[in-house]
Amino acid sequence: MSIAYYNGDFCDFSSVRIPLSDRSIFFGDGIYDAAIGKGGGIYLEKEHLDRFFSNAEKMNIPIKVKRNELSALIRKLISENGYEEYFIYMQLSRFGKARTHSYPDTEESNLLITVKEHTLPDPSNELKLITLPDIRYSMCDVKTLNLLPAVLASKKAEESGCDEAVFVRDGVVTECAHSNIHIIKHGVLYTHPNGKFILPGITRGRLLYFCQMLGIKTIEIPFTVSELYGADEVLVTSTTKLCQNATEIDGKTLQKSNSLVGKMLISALFEDFFKKVC
Repeated sequence: MSIAYYNGDFCDFSSVRIPLSDRSIFFGDGIYDAAIGKGGGIYLEKEHLDRFFSNAEKMNIPIKVKRNELSALIRKLISENGYEEYFIYMQLSRFGKARTHSYPDTEESNLLITVKEHTLPDPSNELKLITLPDIRYSMCDVKTLNLLPAVLASKKAEESGCDEAVFVRDGVVTECAHSNIHIIKHGVLYTHPNGKFILPGITRGRLLYFCQMLGIKTIEIPFTVSELYGADEVLVTSTTKLCQNATEIDGKTLQKSNSLVGKMLISALFEDFFKKVC
């Protein structure tokens, strides 16, 4: 039995009832964030809470709990569920008594937290990717509940026997349906700069930190599909998978490279996870 938290109540996940006053139902009017952990710890907790509170402020959604209170709620939920390794999901949605597009001025909001069992993948896993048009709006830097383009793209990737969909906007690679993507060429890591077309991924930020620590040159610049195909290595980063290598894109196998940059970065991130939470 999985235990969830919703607006002050801890209860069985299957018994949570979202009222029609929760505007996430009609409008996707809310934000979310997610983290992973092990043994009671939360990997990069500060960074995830920073983003959660920052996005709530950007969307003008009030949070009824303080940071330390939210952290305590998450830890209580981790304890209640008893998983050794887990995925933590936090959702904040706007409260509204009637279905009107313009949101009401209120200090009320709805807070949902869930925890489910999660095991990190093998760091040596190799991903298959498919490129798809980026049909999202220009507010991708906020983790809102409006995820339909990502949902459709993820299903298309699944039907194509792929692990993830890569979004392409006007010939430029932005990010994946639920990951950030990076290429390595001649020992340099290239990644799309933060802005309105990509999410400032927490794991992406950690990847750039380790590039600096390991002396790997990074250039934050948009790259094209052709550059993606011609990369020495392709790395995909996300909260749930940390960092993994992609070896096939649109059915084309990438040429084997002698570069060890990707392997170094993957190892660094997986070691960082176990060091910080254990």
